[in-house]
Amino acid sequence: MKKLVIIGALFNIGLLIMSGSIALAAEQAGRAGFIKEAYKEIMTAADKNRDGKLSMSECTAISRDKKKIEKDCKYWDANGDGIITEDEYVKQVMKIMR
Repeated sequence: MKKLVIIGALFNIGLLIMSGSIALAAEQAGRAGFIKEAYKEIMTAADKNRDGKLSMSECTAISRDKKKIEKDCKYWDANGDGIITEDEYVKQVMKIMR
């Protein structure tokens, strides 16, 4: 359960990045680098088949709140192909930060 909470928090890093301490860390580490590190943490816990991509089933498995996580996963899947890549994740977080 603790792992799900951590993964959920990391997955929503795009929304949290606007808060004070996270924004400061992002500026210091470089926004894209910080976002990529968050994605790697998500992948470590959620990429069950270790293919380097996050499928919709892997994505939705990280939360018990199926309606919310499904909506979130669809957002992160920028091109709608059912797979969330690092590039898509970074792009969507950067979009939120603008």
